[in-house]
Amino acid sequence: MSKHEEHARRWITALTTDTAAAVALYADDLVYDDHADSDHVTDTAITKDELAPKLAPYANTDTANGVGLHSFEITDSFPVAGVAGNPAVVILWNWTGTGLETYKGVPTQGKTLSTRGITWHQLDSDGQIVRETTYWNDTPVLQELGIPIVTPEYWVEGFDPSVLVGS
Repeated sequence: MSKHEEHARRWITALTTDTAAAVALYADDLVYDDHADSDHVTDTAITKDELAPKLAPYANTDTANGVGLHSFEITDSFPVAGVAGNPAVVILWNWTGTGLETYKGVPTQGKTLSTRGITWHQLDSDGQIVRETTYWNDTPVLQELGIPIVTPEYWVEGFDPSVLVGS
């Protein structure tokens, strides 16, 4: 198994089983952003104390607390050029959530949800995560929950943008 595959497996295993072990994979000087880089004020963890509660839900094992049970399947991982000669790893994954009361604040009505995502890790010289950016493909999940998100096929010949709401 390659180093990047080992890293991806270690991260996913810790993330879904042991929050303390997951946090230990991160360097003390870190930036963790799982909100599509929307801001760097309230959503971005920069200390391990801020990171732990953001990761904790993924290791939840209580089926009755509404936080849900989370599983991730790695579909691919590969090394990419990093910063200052240190490696970086891209991890593609599928997520499934069961027993969630809400998803992004939307009631789940007991549905099992799933989506795809991507995580990028910049590693330091010791192999610890110093930067993480994660993108969730929320659109299909929110559509399944009844949110009317329009996803037109812009590339189809003859697409008329006037059919979009508000255009």
